[in-house]
Amino acid sequence: MKTKTVYETKAEPQLPDYMNAEMKRVVKRWDELPQEEALRLLFVTDLHHWKGGNQLRTARAIQELTRRLPLDAVVCGGDHSLNGPLGDFMESQSEIMRELSAAACPVLPLKGNHDDNSIHDFYHHPESAGHVVFPKDSFALYVQERQDAVTLDPEHPLGLYYSWDIPEKRVRIVLLNIIDIPYRVTEKGNLQYNGQWKYAFSDRQLNWVAHKAFDFSGKSGARDWRVVLFSHASVLQEGVFGGDHGIENDEAMWGIVKAFRSGTAYRSSREGEFGYNVEADYSQQGPGGLIASFFGHVHFDQMLLKDGIRIISTLNAYTNQDFEEAPVRTEGTISETAFDLITIPLRGSEGKVYLTRFGAGEDRVTDYRLHGR
Repeated sequence: MKTKTVYETKAEPQLPDYMNAEMKRVVKRWDELPQEEALRLLFVTDLHHWKGGNQLRTARAIQELTRRLPLDAVVCGGDHSLNGPLGDFMESQSEIMRELSAAACPVLPLKGNHDDNSIHDFYHHPESAGHVVFPKDSFALYVQERQDAVTLDPEHPLGLYYSWDIPEKRVRIVLLNIIDIPYRVTEKGNLQYNGQWKYAFSDRQLNWVAHKAFDFSGKSGARDWRVVLFSHASVLQEGVFGGDHGIENDEAMWGIVKAFRSGTAYRSSREGEFGYNVEADYSQQGPGGLIASFFGHVHFDQMLLKDGIRIISTLNAYTNQDFEEAPVRTEGTISETAFDLITIPLRGSEGKVYLTRFGAGEDRVTDYRLHGR
């Protein structure tokens, strides 16, 4: 029997009328979707916030939705702030993260390519790293307050990749870091690699995904567990509209993902700066329940299918139209923001992914299939 959502009839006073109206539409649409045994997430990405900016309204709308709806988690897909001088940038990051973290359910942030602020030094102080946000500072912003609730890599806690389990639904959310690069300062004083443009999965992250994130051997009903992936950019860039730079070792990460899904083995290695050596064998565990892989970064809505795996991007929350094909964005209207409420019924091996859009863009529906089930 479908459970009717119970929610307040009056939104918080700081929300403008156009957000109140959108909230009513979204909640009504939510009530029309399957409710039993469903995973319910909110995915917001690419806010590119600045101090006191209009994305504070987005964060407060998210707070209100988490009070009205039984969401399992809010996932923040990275690129939380616009870039600028370090002090201003950190104030902006702290402000938006504080507002997002006030949600009435767990909040799981990712690191985006703008989030190390390396672009500011590159253009304004080319022989300096004085405005860079290093991994320890990103950890303090995104992970520190929730580190006891999530599963980190104990050998690389500042890697900014982690997982979070929902045991009662037998679902694991795996959050990848596409900018897991060495943060080295050269003799000139600048970064060797700028996270703005240099993307990579480290050897440690590959092995953590292979042996920890995708390991359900100690779980009750291990074969019934399902996985949803999130990353700032798509793990593979080929065929992605708006994709820019490839990710070092992306083929290895995708090889692990495919092996997990099919219940097979994968082995690969590479020498050099971004070298790795990884082996994974899921033949005993059996085919894994990988539902979908979500990402942001490209500021464009799209749905792809690669090797039978559904890959889905969500439009930028930032009030900017980056492509002619994307929706027009206007501050002071509901198009100033965009994020998705994701509903995934969990019964059976074939199902639907429902994305209810708050703001610019459209509601979407797609399917998924668990390999071998």
